[in-house]
Amino acid sequence: MKVNARLVVAILGVFVFYEVIQAAEIKVPDFKHSVTTEKKPWTDKKFLNNPANFQFAIVADRTGGVRRGIFTEAVKKVNDLRPEFVMSVGDLITGGSRQRNESVIMNQWKEFNSFVKGFDMPFFYLPGNHDVSNEVGDRVWDKLYGVRYYSFIYKNVLFLCLNTQEGPGWRPPSLGDKQIQWINEELKKHDQVRWTMVFLHQPLWLMEEGILIRREGQKTLRKSDTGWPKVEKALGDREYTVFAGHIHHYAKYIRNNRSYYMLGTTGGGSQLRGTSFGEFDHATWVTMTDQGPQLANLRLDGILGDDVSTESHQKFWRSLAFEEYFSDGLLLEGKELTLPIRNHFDFEIQGTLKWSLSNKSAWKITPENAEVILKPNAEKIMKFKISRIQGANGILPLPRLEVKFQGGEKKLDLRTLLDFPIGN
Repeated sequence: MKVNARLVVAILGVFVFYEVIQAAEIKVPDFKHSVTTEKKPWTDKKFLNNPANFQFAIVADRTGGVRRGIFTEAVKKVNDLRPEFVMSVGDLITGGSRQRNESVIMNQWKEFNSFVKGFDMPFFYLPGNHDVSNEVGDRVWDKLYGVRYYSFIYKNVLFLCLNTQEGPGWRPPSLGDKQIQWINEELKKHDQVRWTMVFLHQPLWLMEEGILIRREGQKTLRKSDTGWPKVEKALGDREYTVFAGHIHHYAKYIRNNRSYYMLGTTGGGSQLRGTSFGEFDHATWVTMTDQGPQLANLRLDGILGDDVSTESHQKFWRSLAFEEYFSDGLLLEGKELTLPIRNHFDFEIQGTLKWSLSNKSAWKITPENAEVILKPNAEKIMKFKISRIQGANGILPLPRLEVKFQGGEKKLDLRTLLDFPIGN
């Protein structure tokens, strides 16, 4: 029998194509669909489900002027994002070189660890100058956490967690010869990893360059021998990324064609002047990909939980309305406004009500200011008496009532203005 060569090639081609399709389906076994047409109502991009990829979060400096409540808020919001683990860049407690009372330091760690306990995933500690700044702080750290520098590997990525306060007691930021030797050994031991992440508290590369940075009006860096050039030499041409804190200003640097990041704050001292200054509370979100880490900085005030507005919120703000309705703004003398306020939440709320009365206002309202505290499901009826100021002529703008309510550790944070219920 004579065999058509082209037919054989075509049949083999179909078979290979079928095998490829089958292999593709095996790679994405969870994806099934009902579409039978050639054209599909979705794009042809691959699913981002590489099992070698992973996500982790980094929290920045918490001290150097602690702002209470920010770090605990960060814990809750990071949990909502579900990273695989959380890293830190030091300055976790107030501590400091002058604090030599061991019980005080232990209590500060006890408080901080009560925050960390809230994370749903592993948290990796890193020492900062507030954490290990004298012999007492060193001793407490060693007692609680064993070592001041260490490494670990996760999905073939090496994490180097360093101590920039090497040596006994307080000293200028430095890695020290012993730690540098250890770093060299770790890098030689793990020379086949796909990436290396370096974590340290002070941005030592700036200190080696003699760059001075001002924070809160103070010079915080000066040129010194930190040992960092030896680490960069040991890192060589491998792929790596560096993360630091300390200055409380976020900035990205490029050194040796590598990305170096100086993080901002997660509740630490800051003027909070915004992104242009690198002054904001954030968590850094890192996704490890085949091409290296991809970063996104998540401002804490931009991460909103699914309960940011609930049915209770809707009921509360929609019910903020005066009971009366006036058809003419000139006939208000001696009239009264009634504002019922009901707490629809399962927590206590506190609020202030303030009329915006300017010097040119023709109206007087009593009371002009009021404060309200309501238990869950409680209600209060607010009454405001209106009178016209003697000698006031013409039609002048009516004042507005500024309403502010908070409660439930920021589960309620409402500000609004209520207009006079006047018709046309």
